[in-house]
Amino acid sequence: MSLELRPLALDGAPSVDDFLAAVDESRASLTRWMPWCHADYGRADVERWFVEADRMWRERSAFHMWLHEAGRVLGVIGIHDIQLYGKREGELGYWVRLSARGHGVAATAIRSMAAFAFNDLSLARASLRVRLDNVSSRRAAERAGARYEGALRHGIVHGEARFDAALYALVPHDLLRTWAP
Repeated sequence: MSLELRPLALDGAPSVDDFLAAVDESRASLTRWMPWCHADYGRADVERWFVEADRMWRERSAFHMWLHEAGRVLGVIGIHDIQLYGKREGELGYWVRLSARGHGVAATAIRSMAAFAFNDLSLARASLRVRLDNVSSRRAAERAGARYEGALRHGIVHGEARFDAALYALVPHDLLRTWAP
């Protein structure tokens, strides 16, 4: 696998149609786990997301990257809720299209984004909040080498609902360990 991460900025974003195709393929699972994905998610939503992601890059408030292999959109990973001063940490979030799951894409992307957080942003910690019942995302965090730190009561907001979350984290030392996807 030759997974690449590219900043989700207007000058380097995939086509709206290619991005929407990845969402459409995965819509059933995305609507369960991702509050932004809804039954009518379409071109206008993607266009707004690209503008917003570009703004966040420019303002250095969050950094989202699209995952691809040979130009095919495989998903998105980002780091948000960044505290550049004091704690120097951020939270990772991601999704992977249905046909790319089970091939190490998520784990590889998590490690790559954590390396970006540590090397480019000088963060000391990258965490992930995963709904307790999201077994595949928990497995991806563990495969990436993130350590389980406990459960956060009502740690995830999805629309008007709150769910308990498993908290995982990576620190720079974790990326030094031998690893294979």
